[in-house]
Amino acid sequence: MASTPSAGPGGPISRRPSIILAEIGLIAALYTVITWALSPISYGPLQLRLAEILKSLVIWEPHLIAAFVLGNFLSNLLSPFAGPWELLFMPLANLVGATLCYLVGRRLPWLGAALYALIIGTAVSFVLSILIKVPFAGLLPALLASEFILIVGGLPIMRTILRALEPFRRRLGGRESTLSPGERAG
Repeated sequence: MASTPSAGPGGPISRRPSIILAEIGLIAALYTVITWALSPISYGPLQLRLAEILKSLVIWEPHLIAAFVLGNFLSNLLSPFAGPWELLFMPLANLVGATLCYLVGRRLPWLGAALYALIIGTAVSFVLSILIKVPFAGLLPALLASEFILIVGGLPIMRTILRALEPFRRRLGGRESTLSPGERAG
């Protein structure tokens, strides 16, 4: 078993590499499928990419940063704007946003989620302003609002789901919780 540092207060936790890869693949696939299934609202200047609700998971599960980089790349393959901006810049923006979300969010979860929403909302506005030639300032408010609603609003939902899955994940991977004692209790 490989040892990976914990996002929680318990120190190192033991995880099987196969479990880590499975979780990354599962979340990347889930993000991609949700985005594709809801493609009419997942792309464009008024997008509401419902899969964004998953992104706060990186606060407790930093290995999932890779899932959102990969999931963003895969979901953007079907974007009407697919090209270097969507396939290179946006996964990079997700890498930066998810990493900052984890680094800040492990101490201040709401602020970490807000930073992720700010980075992605700004990046999407920037890319779309170039691709569809609409002023950045005209795109930013709606895209920031959707990102904040989904990523920040999704934080308590993802915390609840992690809490519910904890017994199963512990049996499957023999690992300690990445939620703090307070988050596990309530």
